[in-house]
Formats: sequence, C-alpha cells, structure tokens
Amino acid sequence: VKGGCPAAPQGTPAQLLAALAFLQQHAGTVSPVTLDIGANDVLPDSNPATCTIDKTKFESDLATFDANFKGVILPQLHDALMVHDRLSGDLVVMNYYFPYQNICPNLLPYNQIFNQHIADDAKGFATLVNVFRAFGSSKVPNPNLCTYTWICSEYHDIHATVKGYSVIADAFEDATY
Repeated sequence: VKGGCPAAPQGTPAQLLAALAFLQQHAGTVSPVTLDIGANDVLPDSNPATCTIDKTKFESDLATFDANFKGVILPQLHDALMVHDRLSGDLVVMNYYFPYQNICPNLLPYNQIFNQHIADDAKGFATLVNVFRAFGSSKVPNPNLCTYTWICSEYHDIHATVKGYSVIADAFEDATY
C-alpha cells in the first residue's frame, strides 16, 4: 500500500499505485485482477520452531490487514475497474494453505481465522478462491503439503512447488468459470 518493498529498486512506486495506474491506462480491458495478499502480514506471528503464536501481534496485524485490504486496496481496485458506471473486470482473491499444518497443527485455527477475514473482507468486492481447500483443508497430517510446497524439502520453504502452483491455478479457474 505504501511501497517500500525491500526487494524493489529505490524509487519504485507502491504496488497498489502501479496497479491502479495500469488499470487506468488499460480501462475496460483488464480481467481478472488476482490478489495473493496478506500472508506476509500474519505468518511471522507464528513460530514453527516452538509451535507458538504471538496472539497480541496476530490480532494487531490482522486488524491492520483488514483496514488495508477492505478499507483501501479492494475499494480502490474495484473503483479502478469501473468504466462508465459498470464493472469492467473481476477481482479474485485467494485464501491460504497453512505450511506449518503438519508441524504445528495447534496453530491451524489461526490460519482459519485469517482465511475468514479474507473472505469477509472480500464480500462485495471480489470472488474468493479457496486454496486452503484445494491444498487439503484442515486434515492433519495433510499429505499434500510435502508435494504442493517445499516445506518438507531441505529448504523448508513455505512456497508452492510447480505442482502446488498448478493446484492454485486450477482453484482460480474453478472459482471463476
């Protein structure tokens, strides 16, 4: 929202500003607009080494996420998709699998709380893609996590593998067609 991405070159505009400018320059020709947003806001509140969560920080980060997502991001993107008082494209937002589900099943409810906030915030603005369900929902152990993410590899990376991204893409397709 405010910019300052540590990986972006100095002077790079905020992602939201760049997206809004692009939508304005290409009014009526962009659809869908997909959002994969928020995980970095709350995931650091969990400690997979101890299977604990900083509840106060989680609640604060969740409130900040809601304010930014529902109060700023979604309305501005929605407005940017309006052409001649008609919505010219679709907003589509995903919820999240929980990469530490097998390691720390006691923290799974916090992922579900976060996903509920995404769903509630998206109402009236965006179509929700249920990536959590596509990755196996709340089953513990979740046999898909080692195949769909790098969490079981030597890297212990939470990000999706090629197979996982394919599952995410299929979930987007299922939700929008």
